[in-house]
Amino acid sequence: MQPKIRIMQFAHLVIFLVGILVVSALHIKTANFWDFLRLPKLISDLNPLFGFGWPASLHVYQSILTFAIIVALINGSGLIFYSSKIWRFLSDLSSFVGFLFIWPVSLFLLFTLASAENLDLQNIQTITVYFGFTFLIAVLDLITWFMDEQGFFKRLSRK
Repeated sequence: MQPKIRIMQFAHLVIFLVGILVVSALHIKTANFWDFLRLPKLISDLNPLFGFGWPASLHVYQSILTFAIIVALINGSGLIFYSSKIWRFLSDLSSFVGFLFIWPVSLFLLFTLASAENLDLQNIQTITVYFGFTFLIAVLDLITWFMDEQGFFKRLSRK
């Protein structure tokens, strides 16, 4: 197996495990030390900017989190079973869709950091951490998508 595949497997595994560990740690340990990782608190603080209620904001957050974890799992599985055409196709498709979906989330966090006037230090830390995380996932999805020589669009154009 190619070294770039091994590196991407490791990167996707790390992203998936970090996501699961952070979510688990935030639900197990409720001390203030972890507050900068609590995105729902940031969403409730920024609720006036969203224009819709807190429960809807929380559902959007949970949907994005679930989607990002599923994309990381599919990409990692696709790279582990890289010799299978079906898994390679699923990995290509999830990488492309993941990039298209996660990149705007990253831009939203950056825009919020730049435009919100009265953010406290904890919200700035939260935005910075999650911007870095979503930016890393978006770049990783883009690299995964470009890595395959027989990409998704090449296969569609042949049919």
